[in-house]
Amino acid sequence: MNKKRVNKIIDGKIPSKDDLIVDSIKDQLEEKMQASAMDINVFCKDGYVHMSGMVDVLSEKKTAESIAKDIEGVKKIENKITVAMDSNITDKHMEKEVINQLQNKKNLLGVGVKVEDGVANLLGSANTLKDAHSAMAVASEVRGIKDVVNNIKISNAEYDDAQINSHVTQSLSTTNLSYKDIAHSVNNGKLTLSGYVNSKEEMELAKEIAMGVEGVKKVINKLKIRK
Repeated sequence: MNKKRVNKIIDGKIPSKDDLIVDSIKDQLEEKMQASAMDINVFCKDGYVHMSGMVDVLSEKKTAESIAKDIEGVKKIENKITVAMDSNITDKHMEKEVINQLQNKKNLLGVGVKVEDGVANLLGSANTLKDAHSAMAVASEVRGIKDVVNNIKISNAEYDDAQINSHVTQSLSTTNLSYKDIAHSVNNGKLTLSGYVNSKEEMELAKEIAMGVEGVKKVINKLKIRK
């Protein structure tokens, strides 16, 4: 891979914050996506990032946006990256491939799909919200899929809100997170996380753990990073 860009002073002009943001995004895209980043264009004005270009599959478009979001100074992202289309790949072909990939995952056997105009509509049921998101990730890896709609139902017939909340506490307590600083409540299967964690990584970990608890239909993340 190429070495990281050096922000040189050209014609007496010091690189702006937007220039630094663009360089940081491009560095991370090249490092984490390698050849897939070659056709991605990045522009930034006052912290607002515009991404364009083309990638092979939807998952790469989502990865590029996720990388940009992690760069300091980015306020908002407009993701106009398009997914390469192949006229030989029909909706039926994509539908069959998504189903084949889902059936390779034991935890996703209850999930089905209907593809129309390249948009995969995921149907059926899953045990956890984490499984539903895994199904979305599987579909986004299939060539030709340009968007994924999640209509998967989360099974929670066995648990009421109090039980779900208790299971979240148990799950958080098995990690290195300072779970006593994390508050949470459940309303009709919708879990709200609040309180404080030490880093963005801990914030994401807490959310991922919560998504893996049976009965949780949605996670509203209001956690803050401790200063």
